[in-house]
Amino acid sequence: MAFMAIAVAVAGSCLYALASVTASPYEQLGTAAFPRAVAVLTLAFVVLKAVGLARSRDSDDDRDEDGGAWRRLAGPARMMALTVAYLLALSQTDIDFRIVTSIFLFVATWIMAGRLGMRALIVLLAASIAVSIGLDLLFKNFLYVDL
Repeated sequence: MAFMAIAVAVAGSCLYALASVTASPYEQLGTAAFPRAVAVLTLAFVVLKAVGLARSRDSDDDRDEDGGAWRRLAGPARMMALTVAYLLALSQTDIDFRIVTSIFLFVATWIMAGRLGMRALIVLLAASIAVSIGLDLLFKNFLYVDL
């Protein structure tokens, strides 16, 4: 619930700040189109999650006596640490976007998937590299943003 409140606050403040951005006559979408879309999608996902939580009736899962609730927080804590490390690495101008994003995608998917065999790790690495190169090409050639 706290995460959803933070997401709503951040998305709302972004939408409020983007309301004052003027549209450029030279761009079809405008400079605020992408951040607006991300903020609206964030709000939509929060609403979907809130509806899902309201429908669920399993409130007994939060009351684990054997520390199970803390074990369930290990994965999200790893993802949060990985995301902070990714953002810090992106802020360094010496490190290429494709390398940092490939590593981030590989490790994040590995954390979420759990134990994987060697073949699955190789496929995951190839997919991570392909997605990061695809994102780089998308931003450079279509959105004209050099990452």
